[in-house]
Amino acid sequence: MFNTLFAKLSLSLMFVFILIGVLTLSVTFVASDLYQQEVMQKLNDKVAEHIVTETDIFKGGKIDYSVLRQLFKSLMVLNPSLEIYLLDHEGSILAFSAPVWKVVRLSVDISPIQRYFTRDSIIPIRGDDPRDYQKTKIFSAAPVPFKNAPDGYLYVILGGEEYDSIVERIKSSYILGSSLVVIVLGLVIAFIVGILLFSRLTKRLKKLAQTVSEFEQDPQQIPEFPGFKKTGDEIDRLTAACRTMADKIYHQLDDLQTTDHLRRELVANVSHDLRTPLATLQGYIETLLIKESDLSQQQRSQYLQIAIKHCTRLNKLVAELFELARLDASETKLKPEVFNLVELTEDIIQKFSLCLQEKNISVQAKYVSTELFVIADISLIERVLENLLENALRFVKNDGLVTIALEKNDKQIQVKVIDNGEGIPEDDLAHVFDRFYQLDKNRHVESNHSGLGLAIVKRIIELHHSMIEVRSIPGQETRFSFTLPTSL
Repeated sequence: MFNTLFAKLSLSLMFVFILIGVLTLSVTFVASDLYQQEVMQKLNDKVAEHIVTETDIFKGGKIDYSVLRQLFKSLMVLNPSLEIYLLDHEGSILAFSAPVWKVVRLSVDISPIQRYFTRDSIIPIRGDDPRDYQKTKIFSAAPVPFKNAPDGYLYVILGGEEYDSIVERIKSSYILGSSLVVIVLGLVIAFIVGILLFSRLTKRLKKLAQTVSEFEQDPQQIPEFPGFKKTGDEIDRLTAACRTMADKIYHQLDDLQTTDHLRRELVANVSHDLRTPLATLQGYIETLLIKESDLSQQQRSQYLQIAIKHCTRLNKLVAELFELARLDASETKLKPEVFNLVELTEDIIQKFSLCLQEKNISVQAKYVSTELFVIADISLIERVLENLLENALRFVKNDGLVTIALEKNDKQIQVKVIDNGEGIPEDDLAHVFDRFYQLDKNRHVESNHSGLGLAIVKRIIELHHSMIEVRSIPGQETRFSFTLPTSL
């Protein structure tokens, strides 16, 4: 229960409000006391002076204690909170209105009285309480002219023990009690409002956490995250980040499943493609061993040629598998350089000249200039053109035509390899770049290939940050095209 963000925020808010409440009440009571003392000291500022001027407490140059006692008695009746003390010039207590057993000090500090006269301190000014060694209280004071003795002071405590009890009653009064109730009620209402706000703010986080948890349980479904604004707060940005992350995870899982499916197909196709030539090799070699004496020289030579043909096919398949694996693993690092694409095209056409003569197939190169320079890995682009030309030759009949066209478009050179062969059915166009994908076995094409050539072409073009496209009109032509950046 307390592990949720809402609970932690609520507890934190409650702690803050309790702290604010304690501080507010403390400040209120302290300020109230100080204000009352300030008002009382200002209102009774002349009390000691009036007592001195209106009462003759000396008789024959000495203190008339009967007059003093009568004065104390009268003042106590009029204002029980007043305590009167007669001090000498050093602060020693000479007489007082309180009971003897309650006065514990023999003297008080004179410095607060002197500040009281000079007004060099902010009111309230507090002096020593003769009834307590620790307490200080507000007072009123006036100088007293002693006859035949140094001057002294009339020291009037304005808040005696009676005043202490009055303060306690004031603190428990209706006004202060009502104020306390209002403060507490205000804090409670503010706490409830804060809880509601936190609930509203954390509601989106709760939904987000629930959505992420559901996605964790079933990553096969892209979750529907709560709506958010691109320019929203941190929760909106977190939601956007979670949505992006979920999309990436979903597509990565989809890619992994696709990769696993392709791996299984790869293993099955490799097994199939390896099994056939290996079985053929084994059959002809066993025939040679078993019937060596019964076979003529021509038959042995024929069997060996067939075995060599399948060995060649195996070597080519294994080499293309390693090449494709290297390209997929990103082990092949591009070595871009500037070269003339026209010269490379002419060299490749020359390399296939013998095969073209045997099949009586013509290859023509079309380009607007003999100097079309591109930036690419020349060895990999050579591999692309060879595979595309080899693929075209498999589907072009005798007396057919293959065209390699180079066209300059803005800052790119577009390469097109076009043949007038049988074409590719529309249903097969989306799969021609799949590994081991082979067209209809009944079509009259050569089957001595691995089905990896076009997959290698696509991967090389992707490494060059480009795309290869294929278009075909069945019975008329097939066209492969891609672009390379120019050197200018």
